[in-house]
Amino acid sequence: MRQLQLMAYGEPSNVVELNTISEPVLGEEEVLVAMEAAPLNPSDFMLVRGMYGVRPSFPFSLGSEGVGRVTKTGSKVDVALQGKRVLILPTYEQGTWADQVVVATRNLVPISDEADPLQSAMIGINPATAYLLLNRYVSLRRGDWIGQTAANSAMGQYIIALAKLEGVKTLNVVRREDAAEQVRQFGGDRVVFQGDNLHKDIEKALDGKQLSLVLDMVGGTLVGELAKSLKTGGSIVVYGVQSRQFPTVPPELVFRGLSLHGFWLINWLRNAPRAEIQETYKKLGDLVANGSLSASVDRVYSLDRFKEAFEHSLKSNRSGKILFTFDA
Repeated sequence: MRQLQLMAYGEPSNVVELNTISEPVLGEEEVLVAMEAAPLNPSDFMLVRGMYGVRPSFPFSLGSEGVGRVTKTGSKVDVALQGKRVLILPTYEQGTWADQVVVATRNLVPISDEADPLQSAMIGINPATAYLLLNRYVSLRRGDWIGQTAANSAMGQYIIALAKLEGVKTLNVVRREDAAEQVRQFGGDRVVFQGDNLHKDIEKALDGKQLSLVLDMVGGTLVGELAKSLKTGGSIVVYGVQSRQFPTVPPELVFRGLSLHGFWLINWLRNAPRAEIQETYKKLGDLVANGSLSASVDRVYSLDRFKEAFEHSLKSNRSGKILFTFDA
């Protein structure tokens, strides 16, 4: 079994190794999964650099999510799982940047054989996060507006797609014109640029409307500019801090009854009932299978080329996600 292992915190190409390990003995409620595809996410690189909420001991098997097929089952596992395609949940209890992975059954969900495995591999983190952000904090109605930062990211693409399915409008903040064009292609309703005139541009784009929800993965002052256009009682949800700066919010947070939330998917995976987790991922899997939900893919790599994959994934001007693929 080959897997990418983190040997110490630092820059990805310096501290990650491709190592071969012996195939472990399966526990009673574990399965062996032959991997088909696994994406590279910003959170993976935050973990590698020691800047994430997961602080593992070394060596640590990397890769947070992915899909593959069950090739062996433990003694207490339903044999019907044999040969099935499964989604590995991003609990960080196993690493998916590997050709084979041992997974506890609590950390996987069977999914459709009909969907593109590249798209299915990406369901675990971004679509689930987008779905929960849109459904947990505000009761959105058709015609409502939401605002989001880093709208050209894969997360932004999923948020736009899921919002569109419910008739919710999106105001999208980006930094560059090529990013704005990406967002328009995703189906974003309005696009504005970061900069000194952001608040005025937001007001012009909304044309008298107000936001019900602001979703932020950047941090810093950006979320505060969006918050000024929130309606009374609206919510801000922060699910990432790409700028490494804590979100700055205006006094309106107090005076207009706005609420500020932090969201981390792992907390939901740890605390939500198993039935809710399965239902959520089944719903998302069905949307991927029927073509309603997808993210752009820039390129795929084999494990042997992991340093090239890291370099490509860390570029800011990618046209889509980077994934590892395997000869399952």
